[in-house]
Amino acid sequence: MTQLRQAEVVLPVVECGQDSPVSALGAIGAVPWPRRTARHRDPRPVPAVVLENDLLIATVLIGRGGRLHSLWHKREHRPVPFSSPAFQPASGGPVFAAPVGGDTLRVWEWDTARDLPYQIDFVLPDGEALRVDTKVRDPRGHTEWDETPPGDLIMAGSGWGALELTRLGARLTATPFTGLGPAQRPWLDLLHGNMTATDPEQPPGRSLVSAPWRTMLEAAPENWLTAYHIGVARWHARENEAAIAAWRRSIELAVSPWALRNLAVAEFRCGHVREAAELLTAAAWSTPAVPDLSVEAVDLLLAAGQADEAATLLRRVPG
Repeated sequence: MTQLRQAEVVLPVVECGQDSPVSALGAIGAVPWPRRTARHRDPRPVPAVVLENDLLIATVLIGRGGRLHSLWHKREHRPVPFSSPAFQPASGGPVFAAPVGGDTLRVWEWDTARDLPYQIDFVLPDGEALRVDTKVRDPRGHTEWDETPPGDLIMAGSGWGALELTRLGARLTATPFTGLGPAQRPWLDLLHGNMTATDPEQPPGRSLVSAPWRTMLEAAPENWLTAYHIGVARWHARENEAAIAAWRRSIELAVSPWALRNLAVAEFRCGHVREAAELLTAAAWSTPAVPDLSVEAVDLLLAAGQADEAATLLRRVPG
């Protein structure tokens, strides 16, 4: 008989999800920095769900995007190799999760980069192999998920799905998207026509890059934060020169380490390593509370042949 139980998996974790301070371009793709400085990883317990039958033990990280973490063959006492599905959720944080029947774990989240809600079922019937079923739905359409009702939630995800449903003035049956919170507040304000500028030394939060949000950003009163988010949306759309112009405008309105860092990314991708190092070093010195900026700046300074400057900055990095 299949068993489903909650657990924790201790993993070395680097905070690099979409909402972390140095992930402004994370939704666009990893920046190929010349990695020379090891980034500190703290072992942390990550919420998980274990599905087990008489053949297999499957562990799913519901605290890290609903990803399959491991698959163990009980009779042969070995790990089972598996490949990631073609659909790769962007979420790196908690997802909504609930049991369905006795042999299925269902997770949901809203991929804000694709503007798409998704559902993944991890199904482990007794005596059978693990099956992973992924479904996506266009929230603007009328397609329904005709599903077996899930049990009570064992993990709540982010409020981004609730925000998107608020924008659409819609609801999706058989989904648990709720929980608007502080991270969504600036975007709720934007729905009413204005995104208030925050302290530029504080992290700007997640950038929403879909066309409806970009249109609202470009129509809103201008400040450093709207210009910053417009730049990320343009970069995501591969409008690189327009993105650079937006970040420069953001800095004209108020200097922030986040816009400086994004300009450094742009310079680096153009092959301008020294210019990128200067921009990122300025960002790092202005924000000592975010050591990842210093780590990235050290990498670029070393690549630019500025070892003394790198050593000075490295002394600020904890650990």
